[in-house]
Amino acid sequence: MSILKKENGSITLEAAMIIPLFLALILLLTSFVKITIAEMALKESVSETAQTVAHYSYLTLTAVNAIDQATDGFIDSLGEGAASRAGNSEIAKVLMSKFADKAKGAIPSSGKLLESVDQSVYKEVVTEKYKQKVGSSGFYNADGIKIVSSSVPTSTDSAMAKVEAEVELNLVIPFFEKTIKIKKKALERGWVGN
Repeated sequence: MSILKKENGSITLEAAMIIPLFLALILLLTSFVKITIAEMALKESVSETAQTVAHYSYLTLTAVNAIDQATDGFIDSLGEGAASRAGNSEIAKVLMSKFADKAKGAIPSSGKLLESVDQSVYKEVVTEKYKQKVGSSGFYNADGIKIVSSSVPTSTDSAMAKVEAEVELNLVIPFFEKTIKIKKKALERGWVGN
């Protein structure tokens, strides 16, 4: 009798092992497609918002300049009126002009006020455009969009409209759960005239 016998055998993989792995792979691939859809939707939403802001930047710049001139003119007229009531004293004129200059510096410019308002406006617009593209699914988390940074063209020197937004997606696959952040940025040159 020989100690070593040749035996032919085979390894059988049970369907109980293969099917769950196959389904996990299918779920992973569909999750990749969903992430790609969310990324494209956020990119388009941010880009369209920046283009719209850049398109209307000349009107914004005109309004900012008009408000600043009206504010400066109002403060100057107050200073001149107070100086004339004090008499034609040179001291009163100098003091009131210095007071008017300090008051102009203390009042925030309309451009700064506009920049403080733009965060909430951008969030609303980007969220609405994102919802139109992906729907109201819980995976896409349209209400979780955050505006990371933004700017409005407020002068001819800084004529760039910038919107940067991010959204967090909760990726759930069997044996695996991860939060993914997608961040997109759009920068558009605004038309601000001469």
